[in-house]
Amino acid sequence: MASAQPRTSSRSLFNQLGILPVPCQYIISVTNFVISNQENFQTHSSINSINTNNKYHLHRPNANPSCFKKRTFDAGIKIFNSLPPSLSILKNDKVKFKVALKKYLLTHSFYSADEFFMFNDNP
Repeated sequence: MASAQPRTSSRSLFNQLGILPVPCQYIISVTNFVISNQENFQTHSSINSINTNNKYHLHRPNANPSCFKKRTFDAGIKIFNSLPPSLSILKNDKVKFKVALKKYLLTHSFYSADEFFMFNDNP
């Protein structure tokens, strides 16, 4: 398809062809769930009146059971809070958010969710 050598890294090929790896597709799906159901999520600013840098992050309920931590709801909060601020401020404009998120994920082509969570976009 791309006439690449057998040992060529697929990361750059994914970027050239506009293909998202499976973890990136999962990130898009979960964040689309969060954006479509914003009324079910609370931000830190709605819980606490203190003005912090993370005031627009989603609030994670204090729940200890491991079954809660495996739900899409909790995964959505964790993924959304890991997005760069330039993306998370677009949450009220669904079309711009989806376009910007896809561009961001195509640029970085994360091969795992852990790689996404550990990535720091700040210089």
